[in-house]
Amino acid sequence: MSLASIPLHQLYEILLPVTVPSSSPKSKFINWAETFVCTPLAVFEPRNEYQCRVILELAQRERKVVRVAGVGHSPSDLACTDEFMLRTTYLNRVLSVDKEKRRVVAEGGITLSELHVALAEHDLAMINLGSISDQTLAGIITTASHGTGISYGVMSTDVISLTLLLADGQRVGCSRTQRPDLFLATTCGLGSTGLILNIELEVEPSFHLKELVESHSFEHTVENLDHIVRSAEHTRFFWFPATDTISTSTLNRTQEKKYSNSRWFYDSFLNHHVVQLLLFLGIYVRILNNWAAFLVSWLVESGSSRIEESYRVFNMDCRYLQHTTEWAIPYEHTKACLYELRKYFHEIQADPRERPHFPIEIRFSAPDDIWLSPSYNQQTCWIGVIQYK
Repeated sequence: MSLASIPLHQLYEILLPVTVPSSSPKSKFINWAETFVCTPLAVFEPRNEYQCRVILELAQRERKVVRVAGVGHSPSDLACTDEFMLRTTYLNRVLSVDKEKRRVVAEGGITLSELHVALAEHDLAMINLGSISDQTLAGIITTASHGTGISYGVMSTDVISLTLLLADGQRVGCSRTQRPDLFLATTCGLGSTGLILNIELEVEPSFHLKELVESHSFEHTVENLDHIVRSAEHTRFFWFPATDTISTSTLNRTQEKKYSNSRWFYDSFLNHHVVQLLLFLGIYVRILNNWAAFLVSWLVESGSSRIEESYRVFNMDCRYLQHTTEWAIPYEHTKACLYELRKYFHEIQADPRERPHFPIEIRFSAPDDIWLSPSYNQQTCWIGVIQYK
């Protein structure tokens, strides 16, 4: 029986087991940073593809928009709606792993943290990662999320093929050779092309990363920027405007054994609890914000190197709930942009609410051919600014 022939009331009955009760806290959507909240007309948590198709059929008949949300990591209100919401909570399985071809097929709702564990069981790992692994795989694909590395594209460039449900419930596959327009639109489509069911992803044999951290003056780093960026497979900067220093983190694959010189007193007590206290008190006493910045800058200098599993080095502790914004600029304008930002922080900025709390994170990516990707046809510098709530 086709869905089109099922009476409307039966569609509701089919979906009753996967509909979040209005009395449940899960009926309200709150994003990861707790900066946006909405109460959809209905929230569904389907367990399989058939239920997803029923949701789309129901939305079509009721003339409702469907927003798809995973863990709600987006710092924007992208997923917010007062109509239908589809949560991918239970669409989180690994469907197949081909160790020889270095490919994995997984459902879109799997989080990167879950995927790391599954890949490790087969001695495989993702090629590149961003700063956290809380997001769903579909979430990072549809937003062209990125890590760092001037020779590495955004994470969507590692996608081999996709399986989608279009708005009319049609199941389609796409890749660079099959429906290439749909593929290139979806790999940074912000959810507008359809529901991503399955993702075939290129991976690589599991590897360790060796991280070296060095701190230099703003001037030294910016004037030698291109050399530093290309000196490692993955390079990222942490800029402390209050101290006018930049810590450079260079990451390279290695066969060396794991080691870490992290210490609880410095990394947990001082760098987490004391910094949090100073930032809170800095709401009322401005100089305490600078003390926090100086403390974090000094602590970053203290830890010089480590070797660990790739995802542990790519990722970092984002600490506290935060407002965040990130800007992508053509790589060739990086120096000019950083000098302008420095001028703003040191000479123009007046509103204390605009002071950056976390060190400004600066990363890099290679050109790609994804239509809406900020790295489309250009090397890109990504500048991220965080304000703790």
